[in-house]
Amino acid sequence: MVREGDRQLTEWSDAVTLTVRSDKPRATLTADRTVIPLGGSITLTCSVDGSDDWKFDWFRNGRQYSVGRIRGNTEPYRVISVSEGGVYSCRGGRERGGGGGDPVFQTETSNEVPIQKTVSKPTVTLQPTWPVIYRGETVTLRCEIQDDGGTQWTYEWRPTNRNSPTSSEYRINRVSEYDNGEYRCKAKRGRQLTDWSDAFRLTVRSDKPRATVTAHRTTIPAGGSVTLSCSVEGSGDWKFDWFRNGQQYPVDQIRVISVSEGGEYSCRGQRGNPVFQTEKSREVSIQKTVSRPTVTLQPNWPVVFRGETVTLRCEIQGGGGTQWKYEWIPANRNSPSSSEYRISSVSDSDGRNYCCKAHSDHQITNWSSAFRLTVDGNRPTPSLTAKNYNIPAGGSVALSCSVRGSAGWRFDWFRQESVHHSAQSIRNNESSGTISVSNEGVYSCRGGRGDPVFYTETSSEVTIQKTVPITPTVIQQPNWSQIYRGEKVTLRCEIQGGTQWTYEWRTTNRNSPSSSEYRITADSSGDYGCRGRRDRFTLTEWRVIRLNVSSPKPQPVLSVSPSWLNPGASVTLSCEVKHQDAGWRFFWYKAVSKLISSSYSLELLPGSTNGTEQNSFIIQGQNHTAGFVCRAGRGEPEFYTYYSEPKFVWSADSHPAASLSVSPDRVQHVIDQPVTLKCSGNDTKWRVRRFTDTTSPSHVQCSNWGTMHGSSCTINRLWYHSGVYWCESESGEFSNAVNITVQDDYDGIILLSPVHPVTEGDPVTLSCRNKEQQLLSNVFFYHNDKLLHSDSREELNISAVSKSDEGFYKCQHSGKDSPRSWMSVRGEEEENV
Repeated sequence: MVREGDRQLTEWSDAVTLTVRSDKPRATLTADRTVIPLGGSITLTCSVDGSDDWKFDWFRNGRQYSVGRIRGNTEPYRVISVSEGGVYSCRGGRERGGGGGDPVFQTETSNEVPIQKTVSKPTVTLQPTWPVIYRGETVTLRCEIQDDGGTQWTYEWRPTNRNSPTSSEYRINRVSEYDNGEYRCKAKRGRQLTDWSDAFRLTVRSDKPRATVTAHRTTIPAGGSVTLSCSVEGSGDWKFDWFRNGQQYPVDQIRVISVSEGGEYSCRGQRGNPVFQTEKSREVSIQKTVSRPTVTLQPNWPVVFRGETVTLRCEIQGGGGTQWKYEWIPANRNSPSSSEYRISSVSDSDGRNYCCKAHSDHQITNWSSAFRLTVDGNRPTPSLTAKNYNIPAGGSVALSCSVRGSAGWRFDWFRQESVHHSAQSIRNNESSGTISVSNEGVYSCRGGRGDPVFYTETSSEVTIQKTVPITPTVIQQPNWSQIYRGEKVTLRCEIQGGTQWTYEWRTTNRNSPSSSEYRITADSSGDYGCRGRRDRFTLTEWRVIRLNVSSPKPQPVLSVSPSWLNPGASVTLSCEVKHQDAGWRFFWYKAVSKLISSSYSLELLPGSTNGTEQNSFIIQGQNHTAGFVCRAGRGEPEFYTYYSEPKFVWSADSHPAASLSVSPDRVQHVIDQPVTLKCSGNDTKWRVRRFTDTTSPSHVQCSNWGTMHGSSCTINRLWYHSGVYWCESESGEFSNAVNITVQDDYDGIILLSPVHPVTEGDPVTLSCRNKEQQLLSNVFFYHNDKLLHSDSREELNISAVSKSDEGFYKCQHSGKDSPRSWMSVRGEEEENV
C-alpha cells in the first residue's frame, strides 16, 4: 500500500485465486417431512451448495411468501417453519462487491416441494342409524368431515368401495353376512388430507327378524277396547302392518293400536328404501265381551209350584246368528252347552239362583245376573171373588178366579144350583179368569197350567144371589135434613106385597137388626140401606138413604139489640142456629157472675122454661148492664145444642149497687200512660171485664191484661185495649159500662170528653191535649165528622147540652186528628129512672 503524505509503502499481499463459475447457482429446498400433522407444522431448509453468506426469499404456490413470522437459523431465513399446505420454493441472494449499494446477485429458484396439511379426522356414520342390520336390507355408510365448509373432497374407503371409490357415501344394497366388518374412510382435496377415520363396525344378522305382538289383556271388556303393541327386538325405526283374521287391518302403520273387535291379530314390521319386511308375528287371539246374558223363565211365572215343569233360557241381546256355547251354574244336567235348562217336576231343592254365560270363536260374555227360581212347596188354592154377590134384576155379575202371586193359569168353573144338587162343571180351560153369570147358585173354580197340566186346589165357594125387581122404601123419623151426633133417629124399611120378608140393613154398624125398623144414635154421616130376603138366593133391590150427621153439635149465635141501653127500653134477644126450621125450641138465660171462675152461672129467664118456638125473645124494662145466653133443643129424648157465647147489653148509667169510674176521667187515653178502673157499690169483691174487637174470648177479666188490687184494675200499657169495660160483683151485679179509646199513635192527640152520659141542660167542655197532657190551642172540633166552627179555639164549650148534641166528637190540631168518642145525653126523666 502507498501513502504519499509520509512516504510509506507496503509489501504486495499474498495472491488470492479468484475462481469464477460460469453457471448461475440454484438454491436447494429440503423439508423434514411433506405432510403437516393435525394442529402442527413442518420445517423447510434452503441452501446454495458450496457457498454461503446468502439471504433467502421464500415462495408458496408461485408467490412471494411473507417470512416475517419465520424464524431463521445460521443464515437469515435459511430455515423456516410452516403450518399451511401448498407448493414451496426458495431463492438465495447476496450483494455484489460486498456492499455499498451494489445490486444483489440472486440464485436460480429452488426446486418446488409440495406440502400437504392434515385436517380433522372424519367419522363414519350409518344411514339409517339402526343398531341392528338384517340380511337383505340396504344401508349407506357416510364419511363425514367436521367443518368441511362445503369443500370438494376426494374420498378413499377401506375396504374399497366397489361402487364409488371417491364418494363420501358407501352404499350396500341387500347386505349379507359377508358385509360384516370394520369400515374406515379418509379424504383429500388440493394440499389438504385427513387421517383415516376410526373404524365403524357393521354387524349384519343373517336371520330374518320376526315381529312380536303383545296385548295388555286378551279379553275386550263390554263397551271397551284392548291395546296391542308390535315390536322387533333389538332394532328400531319400524313401521308396522296389522292383520286381523289373516286380512290386512285398516289402521295406521303405528306400533300401538287399540282394537274393539275380537279376532286373531298379528303384525309385521317394515323399514328402509327399498322396503325390508320382517316375518309376521305369531297371532294373538282377542275375545270380545258382549252384553251380559239374561236368564229368563219359560213360562215366565213369578212363582213355580212343586211338581211343575219349567225351562230356564240364557238369552244374549244382539247375539243372533252366532254359534254360542253355554255354561250354567249349577251345571245343566241334561244339555251342558245348551241355551235352555229344562227342569221337569221341580222340587224344593230346585229353588235357588241360576247363572249362565256363553262364548263363541272370538266373543265371550260375563256371567249373567243371578235368576232366583222360587219354588212354592204348597199346592195353591185360587181365590174366587165376585164384584157383586147379588145379580141385579135382568142383569149379571162377574166372577174372578185368580192364583195370588202367579200367572199363566187357565180355569175350570163349577156351579151348585141348589142345596139338593152337587157342583157341576160349567166351563173348562178358560183363558180368562173372569166370567159373567146370570143364574144364582154356589160357584167355585180351579186353575191349571203348563205341559203337562198342573192343577191347583179347588177354590172356596161363593154364593151368588138374584135380585127381584122390587125396591123397598126407607123412611126417616124425625125427617130432619141435618142430624147431629148423639141424636136419636129411627129408619123404617117398607116393602109392598104380602110375601113374608126378612130384612137386611147395610150400615156403618155391624150389629144391624133383621126387623123393618132400625133405631140408631147418630154418630157419623153415612149411607143406610135396606132390602128384603125371601129365601137363600132371592133378594129385593137395596134402598139407600143418606144420613148427614154433623159434629160437633151446633153452638147458636146470640145477638142483642140494642147493645147500649136507653133506660127502661126493651131488649130483643135473637138466637140463630143452622137449619133454623128443623124442629128447634129455644131456651133463654141470664148470665150470673161467678167470681171463683171466669165463667158465668146461667138462670132461665121467666117464660123460657119449656122453650120458645120463636128464635127471638123480648125483655122489657131493662135498665142496667146484663149478660144473656141461649141454646136450642129438639127430639125425644131432647137433644140440646151448646150454649151460645154470652152477649151483653150495656148501660152507661151508674147505679148505687154497682158502678165503674175511670181515672183519668175521660174516654180517650194515650198508649203509654196507665188507666185505673175502680168498682164500687154494695159488694167488696169485684172483677173487671171488657169487650174488644181483638181479644178472644171477648169477656176475659182484668188479671189477663192488667193488675187487680182490691176493687181497682190498673192497665199500665194500653196496647190493643180500646173497648167496653164494666164491673161484676160477687152477688152478680153488673156496673155501668164505659168506652175506653186508646190513641195508638205515640205522637197523636186525644179528645177530653166525659166518660159517663151527661144530663140534658148541663154544661159540657171538650178540649184537646197532646201525649204530655198539655192543653192545645188552635183546635178545630167536629161533631159526627162535621166541622163545628170555622175558627180554631182552645176548648169547645156547650153551655146547656141537648139531645141534638149527642153523637161522635173529635178534635184536630196541626193536621192531626184525635180518635172519635161518643158523648151520650140523657133527658131528666131518664136520669130519674
